[in-house]
Amino acid sequence: MRIKKLTQLFIVGISLWLVLDLQKITVDNIYFLLYLPLLGLAYWLLKTPLLAGRYLNGYFCFTFAALLAVVTIWEVIDYRNRAVDKLLLVEVILAVIGLTILFEKMFQVLIQCSIVKNIIGRSKGISWLQSFSIISIGWLLYLLPFLPGNVAGDGNFQLLQFYGAIPMNNHQPILSTIFEGEVFNLGRCLGGDNFGLFLYVCIQMLICALIYSWCISRVSKLGVNRVIAVACSLFVGLAPYWSFASTTLHKDGMFLALFALYVTVLLLIGVELFIGHTNGIRKKWGGKIPGLIISGLLVCFWRNDGIYMVAPPLFCLIFVEKGRFWKRFLLSLAIVVSVYVGFIKVALPSMNIAPTERIETLSLPVQQTARYLKAYPNDVTNHEKHILATTFKNPEKLREIYVPNNADPVKFSLRKNFNLRKYAKVWLDMGLRHPGVYLSATFAGTNGYYVPWILAPDFTWCGAMADYAKPTFLHMHYVTSAKVRNRFIQIIGSAGTVPFINIFFSTSIAIWLCLLMALLMWTKYGFRFIVPIIPIFMNLLICIASPVNGLVRYSGCTVFATFMLIIYYLYILKFGKKKGEPND
Repeated sequence: MRIKKLTQLFIVGISLWLVLDLQKITVDNIYFLLYLPLLGLAYWLLKTPLLAGRYLNGYFCFTFAALLAVVTIWEVIDYRNRAVDKLLLVEVILAVIGLTILFEKMFQVLIQCSIVKNIIGRSKGISWLQSFSIISIGWLLYLLPFLPGNVAGDGNFQLLQFYGAIPMNNHQPILSTIFEGEVFNLGRCLGGDNFGLFLYVCIQMLICALIYSWCISRVSKLGVNRVIAVACSLFVGLAPYWSFASTTLHKDGMFLALFALYVTVLLLIGVELFIGHTNGIRKKWGGKIPGLIISGLLVCFWRNDGIYMVAPPLFCLIFVEKGRFWKRFLLSLAIVVSVYVGFIKVALPSMNIAPTERIETLSLPVQQTARYLKAYPNDVTNHEKHILATTFKNPEKLREIYVPNNADPVKFSLRKNFNLRKYAKVWLDMGLRHPGVYLSATFAGTNGYYVPWILAPDFTWCGAMADYAKPTFLHMHYVTSAKVRNRFIQIIGSAGTVPFINIFFSTSIAIWLCLLMALLMWTKYGFRFIVPIIPIFMNLLICIASPVNGLVRYSGCTVFATFMLIIYYLYILKFGKKKGEPND
C-alpha cells in the first residue's frame, strides 16, 4: 500500500513539474499556478483516517478527473502555442496521468468533506429583510461614486431602439428593451436624462435585491447557519459582480437575478417534492408552480436563448416520482412554451419586429471553417470552394479575419441568403477530414467557460457610461469626479483578482462543482435530484455555441445559482434517500 502511494506521489510530482515546464511561467500566466497548492493539499488530506477511501465510484470519478486533466493540459499547450512533436506527446501523456490521479483525490476529498462537515443543521437561516438590507447597503456603496448610474453598450443600443433611432428588432430581447425604455422615459419626463437613468438603476437595484435576498432567505431556511447566510448576503452586496451588474442600465443585471430566481424555485420544489416532511420542511411544493412558470417566462423574455434553459428541467419533472405529477408539470411546460412561441412567432411579426437572425446560431461552425482554411488552405475541393463562396462574402479572407476568441468577424462575413443545408454538408465533410482542427477551434473559442484555472472576470467593466452606440440625443453624464470613479474601480478590481476571492465568482469553477454534485447525486440518489442543476448545464452549452469566449455576460448567471445549489446538494446528502432505500 505504501509503495502504491509513493508511486502515485512520484507520478503526480512529475506531472506537476511537466505542467510548469510546459507553461513557462510569465507575468501573464502565473495566475494559473495559484491553485496548485490546493491540489497538493487535497492529495495530502487523503492520508488522514477521516477522509480515507472513496465515496464516489472510482470509474466515474477517474473519468471526470481525466476530463479535467485533459482540459488543463490543453489550456497550457494552447497558451504556449507549441508545435506538436513526439517529446510533447510523451510530456502530455505523463502530465495527464499525474493530474488525473491528483484531481481524482481532490474530488474525493471535496465529496467526503461535504459529507463529514455538512453545514445543514436546525438553524432557521436569515430573514428576507435582513438579507435585503445587507445587499441594498452594499449596492448603494457601489452606486454613489457612479451617480446617476452606469450604462453598458447594449443598454445604449436598446435606448436607440426604444426611441426609434434605429429599427426595432429582437436581437436584444424586446420586452427588456421596452421595460428599460419605459422606466427611463418616465424619469426623463420627470427630471431629465440623468434622472431617467437614475430611476431605472434604482428600480433595477430594488428588483434584483428583492430576488437575491428572497433566494438567500428561502434557501437558508433549509437549515443553514445564520452566519453563512449573512456572509452570502455580504458577498452579493460587496463583490464587484452583482453590485456593478445591478447598478448598470442593461439587460444582463436583470437576467442574472431572474435566472437565480428560476433555479431557486426549481430546487425548492425539488426539496419538497423529493424529500419533504424533513427538517421542518413541509410538502407544499404545488403552490410554487405559478412561481416556476412566471420566473421561467421572465428568463425566456430577458434572454433570447432562455427557453433552452427553462424547458428541459420542466420536461424532466414530468417523469419524476414515476410520473405521479405529470399533469402539473406538462401543463407548466405547455404554458411556458406556448406563450414564448406565440410571442416570437405571432406577436413579434404582427408588430413588424424582426426576430433574431439565424447567424447567431452559427458562431461555432463558422469559426471551425475559418480555422480549417487557415490550417489547410490547399485541402479544399472545387465544389467546397464554390459552396463557401456562396456562403461567405469573401472566403479567401476568412483565415485573415479569424480571431480564436471572437466569432463576430467571421460570422458577419456570412451572406444574408445562403443555402444552409449545402454549407452544413461542406462543413461536415471538411470536419471529417481534419477533426483535430475543429476540436482546436472549439477549444480556443470556448475554453473560457470551463477551464477553472483562468482568472475569473467580473463586472467592473460596467462601471462606465459606454461610448458604444451612445445616443447623441441623450445627455447623460456622471455627477461625480472621474478621479473618484477610477480609484474606486482600481481598488475593487484589484480586490476581485485575489485568488481566494476570485474563486467565488469563477463561472468555470461553478460549472465543475455543479458537474461533481450532479455526478454524485445521480449515482447515489437518482436522476431526479439533478433536475435543478440542468439549467446550469444548458447555459454552458449555450455559452459554447456563443460568439465570444469567456464572456461573463453569458456565463455570469451560474455563480449565484451555484451558491444556492450547493446548499441544495448538502441538504440532499443530509436527508435524501439513496437508491434502494425505502421511502418513509
